[in-house]
Amino acid sequence: MAMDEYLQAFLLFWLAGLAVIVGLMLGFFSKQSAIRRFGMVLMVLGTLSILATPWTLSFSPSSAFGHFLGSILGPSVLLGVGIYNIAFSGHVPVGRLTEGDRRAGFGMVLIAVLWFEGMHWWVLTPTYPDEINRYWLIFWPTLLLVTASGSFVVRYIVKTVGDERNQEQRLLLTLFALTALLVVLGLMRNGPNVDATQFAQEFWLAGADVFGLMVGAAFAILLFALVLTIYESQQPLPKQLDPPTTQQLQEAAKHIAKHVGGVSEDE
Repeated sequence: MAMDEYLQAFLLFWLAGLAVIVGLMLGFFSKQSAIRRFGMVLMVLGTLSILATPWTLSFSPSSAFGHFLGSILGPSVLLGVGIYNIAFSGHVPVGRLTEGDRRAGFGMVLIAVLWFEGMHWWVLTPTYPDEINRYWLIFWPTLLLVTASGSFVVRYIVKTVGDERNQEQRLLLTLFALTALLVVLGLMRNGPNVDATQFAQEFWLAGADVFGLMVGAAFAILLFALVLTIYESQQPLPKQLDPPTTQQLQEAAKHIAKHVGGVSEDE
C-alpha cells in the first residue's frame, strides 16, 4: 500500500471515526444550539465517509467495517424507531404516543428482526468482497447474547421493583424466549452461509467478551468503593460543638415563644 493510500485511509476512515465521536459529544453535551448543530453535522459527515469506504477505500481492510455498517443500517434504524414508539406509547407521564404509533412500532421491530434473521438464514448475509464480513460474524451472536441476558435481567428488576408492570414483564419474557430460541437454532442448524460450528465459536467468544466486561465493571465498582472507603476512614472526625449555654437556651425559648406561642421563658 502506497503512502498516499495510508493517508487516504486515515482521512476517510480514522479521521471520520474521530469526527463521529467528537460530533456526538458536541451534539449531546453542548449547551449552545449552534455548537450542537455543528456537532450533528460533523457526526453525519463522518458516518457518511465511513459508509462510503467500500468505494473510496476498497483497497483497505478498514472498508469491511464500512460495508458492515451499511448492511445493518436499515434494520438498526427500524429497530431503534420501533422500540422508541413502543416505549413512549406505554406508561409515560408526558408526551405519550398514540396506540397507532405503538402498533407501528411493533411492526418496525418485527421487520427489523426478520431482516436480521434473513442475514443469517437467507441470502442477505453481508459478504465483502467475496467472503462473509467478519464484523457480522462477531455482531450477530453478540447481539443475541446481550439481548437475551439483558431482557432476562431487566425483567427480574421490573418484577422486583415495578408496580403493575405485567405487560412489560410479558414483553421482556417473550423477547428472552425468542432470542434464546434463535441462539439454540443457530447452535444446532447450519445456515446457507454460516454453519453451526462457526456460529458456536463466535457465540462462545462473544460470551467470553461479555463476561469479561461484566467482571471488569464489577472490579471497577469495587475498586471505587474501596478507594472511597479508605479516603473516608482517613478523614479526621468532625469537630463537636459545645453544648448550648443558658443564655443561648433562653434566647431560643424567646424565639420559640414568639413564633409558636404558649411557651414561657422559664420553660
